[in-house]
Amino acid sequence: MRRVVTIAAAGLCLTTLTGHASAQEASQEADVQVRRGREIADKVCWVCHVTGPDQEYSPILRAPGPDFRAIAARPGTTAASLTAFLHTAHRTEDKPYTMPNPRLSDEMIDAVAHYIISLKPRS
Repeated sequence: MRRVVTIAAAGLCLTTLTGHASAQEASQEADVQVRRGREIADKVCWVCHVTGPDQEYSPILRAPGPDFRAIAARPGTTAASLTAFLHTAHRTEDKPYTMPNPRLSDEMIDAVAHYIISLKPRS
């Protein structure tokens, strides 16, 4: 009986450690996504938007697009909603004043979406 309890306890510890390691890996991967998203925003998005509190240059538009922090703070803003928006919000003849196609890959869009979500105010 004692051997069964010891084996069960060892299994529980291993499961807990594995779960903790997986959580750390997921957190590290999310951090990489956020950093990559910031790099992309600093190279592509800054032209029209304030992309962060320490942005090196001001947007060149007279009336810039929304600040990324304001976008992040909007109710209902999620990584999925941002990804969908970035895939579909492009200037057309019918909508000449919408955001132009930034021509980002799916991976780049995911990274930018994660970066914007990282700017969400903490409650």
